[in-house]
Amino acid sequence: MTDITIIVPVFNAARTLDACLDGLERQDLTTLTREIIVVDNNSTDGTAALAHRHAAVRFFAERRQSAYAARNHGLAQARGRWIVFTDGDCVPRPDWLRRLTSPLDDPSVQVVMGRDRPAGTTKAVRLLGEYDHHKELFVLRSRDPAVYYGHTNNMAARRDAFDAVGMFDEGARGSDVIFVHRVLARWGVDAVRYQPDAVVDHLEIDRAAVYFRKAWLYGRSARRYSAIVPARPLRNAERLRVFRDTVDASGLSRGEAAYLLALLVAGVACYYGGWFLAAPRAPWRARWRRKAGADA
Repeated sequence: MTDITIIVPVFNAARTLDACLDGLERQDLTTLTREIIVVDNNSTDGTAALAHRHAAVRFFAERRQSAYAARNHGLAQARGRWIVFTDGDCVPRPDWLRRLTSPLDDPSVQVVMGRDRPAGTTKAVRLLGEYDHHKELFVLRSRDPAVYYGHTNNMAARRDAFDAVGMFDEGARGSDVIFVHRVLARWGVDAVRYQPDAVVDHLEIDRAAVYFRKAWLYGRSARRYSAIVPARPLRNAERLRVFRDTVDASGLSRGEAAYLLALLVAGVACYYGGWFLAAPRAPWRARWRRKAGADA
């Protein structure tokens, strides 16, 4: 059996996939065997041809349009006892795989999340990235399973964990959160770790507008997965605590702190915009549909 399988689902990732795969091929972990699986999800921009240029890659195609269907396809083909996920727009640091998988030497650990660092160089993106890092630290320190979450652009898990709690829900955005909560329900909070020095640079997040768009998507998906598992977003008091941790640990000036606070207010507004619009039968939406039908 292979020690580690790295699964990369891709959809129209031609702009970034070479950098991702180059990073995976340059990992400094030499003591464990590994394989790289790329699962294409109906790309039309030459992504498949790029993947085939990398001899180390095992390539598969998943026709169902779902990143989680692609991940499950990769899982079905995986030969590793440890499964590692990243995305085609993420570039891992050379020591990423070694650091991300090292906690799995502890048999009580089932899932490890690494740090997702935005690749953008603007002050806004840098500050938001620091906040997200301290949010993960806060969540793990809280030991409150309700606020735990997952992100499959930088995550490792035991194959046995998937065998025990099932693969990803292919029809739900946020299935990584659902998976983590199933792990928590079975093994408790000590089964999940955050490894902040296992870093991927997330090329997609190159400006604040992209961050806010993703916040809206996260809010929309959170509304849905919170009906499946007992997950909740941070309360405002908890967000304020994370903000203070970020300011203190990063040594932000008053001006930078004020700027970060303004960015966070905008991000929370986007998150709850997505949350509210995901409501299945919001009364105002029903009225709007009836009016639209009457006006047609």
